[in-house]
Amino acid sequence: MIDLRKILIIFVISVLFSAFVLSSIEAVYPEPKYENFCTGYNYGPRPMMPVVKENFTCPEPANQQLFESCTNQKGYVDYKIYDSNGCPREPFCNMCSAELDHSKQKYNFVYFLITALFGLIAIALGVYLPTSKNALHEWIGTGFMLGGLFVLFFGTIKTFTDLNRYIRPLILLFELLVIIWLSYKKLGDKKHK
Repeated sequence: MIDLRKILIIFVISVLFSAFVLSSIEAVYPEPKYENFCTGYNYGPRPMMPVVKENFTCPEPANQQLFESCTNQKGYVDYKIYDSNGCPREPFCNMCSAELDHSKQKYNFVYFLITALFGLIAIALGVYLPTSKNALHEWIGTGFMLGGLFVLFFGTIKTFTDLNRYIRPLILLFELLVIIWLSYKKLGDKKHK
């Protein structure tokens, strides 16, 4: 017969452990925010375009070299001011989005390393917690194993697109091997008892 208390304890421990690890990472190592990188440009209000005379166009504000070099650096051409005709003036290469992307990639990699470490520690705790002295240890250990798997899974999902295409299958293979090892370690032991 299924012991509902056991299932609840395992589930609650796994969810609380996962939430604890993920919220602790965010508290200690916050994710880069857009407003921390793309600020400081006080453009002021953009003037309304006056009634335009026939064939009026704004002069070309930025040269082709600026556009090409800025695009190659993964930035975009932006303008500091607009004149009374609404035409852009003082072009510059705005790199804030590229800097934010680079910072997020670095953050996601560190996030993955931290979640992998805590996930593997929780899995090891669940596997090696001695169950012979107290049956409750088995419930708690299983909760930590499931919580460790959740943390490992969420860390992988958050980082997956930023990882190198050769690293992605290696990480997934490693995680698959961990699951297979756990299955043999925990469920295989039960068959022999």
